[in-house]
Amino acid sequence: MTLLTGPDRSVATAPECAAVCRVVLVDGQQIFRQAVRALLGAEPGFVVVGEAGRLAEALEAVGTHSPDVVLSDLKLPDSADMQLIPQLRARCPQAAFVVLTALQARDHVAAARKAGALGYLPKQRGRVELLTAIRKVLTGRRYRTGLPRRARRGSGGRGVGDVALLTERQRQVLRSLALGHRARDIAASLGVSVRAVYKQRERLRETLQLNGTAALTRFAAYEGFTEDVSAQR
Repeated sequence: MTLLTGPDRSVATAPECAAVCRVVLVDGQQIFRQAVRALLGAEPGFVVVGEAGRLAEALEAVGTHSPDVVLSDLKLPDSADMQLIPQLRARCPQAAFVVLTALQARDHVAAARKAGALGYLPKQRGRVELLTAIRKVLTGRRYRTGLPRRARRGSGGRGVGDVALLTERQRQVLRSLALGHRARDIAASLGVSVRAVYKQRERLRETLQLNGTAALTRFAAYEGFTEDVSAQR
């Protein structure tokens, strides 16, 4: 998400935001929570009353602060898959939920909607769209932005996620997998444990919405991850 702070006069202040909108942030990445907190803190009519990066903290935050809006990822490092939103809503049913996530497959959007979230926004979207989404869900209306074309299919192995979401380490692991390297060889070349390689492989599957090493290999070839290696030889 492009997080530029400072009031944005292009976003009209809706009547429902005349009073202060109380927000709780739920995301496993502290630096992302800090960025969103800074963004909302620079906008009139918003106050972040709590934040959490773990499940127990999130449940306590929404239960204690009774926010108007909860900005939450679909899951936390210690939460069950796709169960975070239902658990938070059970603790704070009056809040409007906006899912702010890197997961962009249609089945994730459907899961969020089924769980009761009114808004769904990919993390790489900008501040104007985030503010628009918050203001819209405060009126009880749904908000869902358009998703990148390659991320619109489900996570059954046919859809392809956004390569821009990958970290440099994930790119290194993906390239090595595409070249047919074994996990222990990848671990040795990167100076990490085999377990760390397996963990990065699972994160690749999750981020790219792909199932299996074969699907990752096809994706890497399509995106040119192996071409730069060949060019160096």
